[in-house]
Amino acid sequence: MQTANLADRQPYPRTRKLTGALLIAATLVAVALSISEHGPRPATERQIDAQVGALLAGIPQHGTILGAAGAPVTVTYFGDLECPVCRDFTLAGGFPQLLARDVRRGRVKVLYRSLCTATCDGPGPAVFDTQQVAAYAAGAQNLFWDFAELFYREQRPEGSGYVTEAYLDRLAAQVPGLQPRTWHTERGAAALLAQVRADGAAARRLGIPGTPTLIVTGPKGTRTLGSAVPSYSDIQQALERVS
Repeated sequence: MQTANLADRQPYPRTRKLTGALLIAATLVAVALSISEHGPRPATERQIDAQVGALLAGIPQHGTILGAAGAPVTVTYFGDLECPVCRDFTLAGGFPQLLARDVRRGRVKVLYRSLCTATCDGPGPAVFDTQQVAAYAAGAQNLFWDFAELFYREQRPEGSGYVTEAYLDRLAAQVPGLQPRTWHTERGAAALLAQVRADGAAARRLGIPGTPTLIVTGPKGTRTLGSAVPSYSDIQQALERVS
């Protein structure tokens, strides 16, 4: 990835033949790289798309908010898209049940906010800003949660440096209805990076130690859930206390 003097009898044909062989080899390498990064989608990826589609189908989105605007209770979810504990909560903790039982019925809405934890322990703040802004740019088309759910499902080992432009582009290509040109343009919006930074500042003011952290707010007050992977029972108790 990451090259002769001939007899005077046939200098040009020999050079041409070598040049042609090099061009063919280079083309084959380019095709192989293209397939590896943007090629046919495997069956597992299609299954992931179907899972996310079924989970979110019919639930309204606006920016990073998932659920009906008039829902009486708000769950603010501080997360990091590279955080494996956030992945466990979002996929196997109480989150899917929260969506199915409360968000889908209009009783709760979820507001996502960014807090750099796992990413800052590895690739660093610059990568965090890039990935979170990419998700917020999907939110500009009201598809943040599709992007985030795909990201969590397609996380790779920590420290592997997997969050590249090719990775983000591929996630965006999986989001149904996302306009890629608009998404690329929105990623350059200063307001989205400012929002990511403001989220982190808010987390520090609130003394939030890590992700995922849930802040449940309703008519009767606020409860904070800081257990590593909150179960639906944990969330349900907090909902009952604030409703």
